[in-house]
Amino acid sequence: MLDAPLLLLLLAACGPVQPAGREPAPMSAIPSWKVYDGEELILSLRGAPGALVSTAALPPNATPVTHPFLSGSAHDAGHEPVLRELLEASTSAEDYVARLRAAGFRVEAD
Repeated sequence: MLDAPLLLLLLAACGPVQPAGREPAPMSAIPSWKVYDGEELILSLRGAPGALVSTAALPPNATPVTHPFLSGSAHDAGHEPVLRELLEASTSAEDYVARLRAAGFRVEAD
């Protein structure tokens, strides 16, 4: 038989009890987008901090550049300079998406 302090510790580890009939709040999804120039996919983005992956191979022993408010992978080297310029002027992932659209790129939410 379990003693009372151990039983309380085990119950506390289970977390809060959800009242019957109530669904737990959904976890917020991380937004993601695909960026196109015409029909060409040029960039995949996520609205979370992480690596920025270029089309260029990293030098030996190098690590990808990281960014504080988004992560992404470029799919076309010719667009990387303008994509970088727009990113450097942005203050958030949403601002970057707005700047991409204003520059004439088609941005679709995943």
